[in-house]
Amino acid sequence: PRLYSYSYSTSFDGEGAITSAIDYVVNEEQPKLYLVEGHGEADLPSTFAEQVEKDNIETESLSLLHTETIPEDVDCLMIYAPESDISEEERDILADYVSTGGKLLVLAGPVADGELTNLYGILNRYGITVAEGIVSEGDRSHYAFQAPYVLLPELADTDITSPLSEKNYYAIVPIAAGLQLSGTANGTVTALLTTTDTAYSKVAGYAQTTYDKEEGDIDGPFALGVQIEDNGGGEIVFLTSSYLLDDMYNA
Repeated sequence: PRLYSYSYSTSFDGEGAITSAIDYVVNEEQPKLYLVEGHGEADLPSTFAEQVEKDNIETESLSLLHTETIPEDVDCLMIYAPESDISEEERDILADYVSTGGKLLVLAGPVADGELTNLYGILNRYGITVAEGIVSEGDRSHYAFQAPYVLLPELADTDITSPLSEKNYYAIVPIAAGLQLSGTANGTVTALLTTTDTAYSKVAGYAQTTYDKEEGDIDGPFALGVQIEDNGGGEIVFLTSSYLLDDMYNA
């Protein structure tokens, strides 16, 4: 069998460390990021976790199963790579949190067993539906590693994605669900990452036996990430891959 190897280069970011230390001294209250747990969520990848720490963002775990309200010191809630769905009660807690000004960051792609019906259901309020299956890209210039499900989407002109596109970076988005946007009266939706028109969602998901488009597969284009500004003042950034931050793909 062919063996693949990944090489990592490390360097000491002295300037970043000093800037982080100054920021810590100057700011009495550091932002607090709560990581939702209880659904098989993955640990944050080391590179991302180190960046969060360097930015002086405190992290803490939170189980929504044991609370009816979100703690007041939450600056942002994050759900990272869950293996199973949230409950209807948790969905409602999160929706209320956002509609009253809360900030929610989600990275959640298709799961091998079951569906993330309630978690994805948070998007329905904003006219967003999630296509069944795993997205494949039909345009060779928009996928990586000869794998049509390892997507290289178009980056929108937004505060989140422009710093990447301006430096000619790509976003590698593996094993993603496709979002279909139909408009909403409950907030403003901005697509961050989008496939080409030749993308399609393989409804067989993890059980697919061919990359080719088959009867019943869903036509694109799709958004793979959205920024939502709720009319109540809250904000959601929802990305439909659990592997976007994975150190292997970003090596």
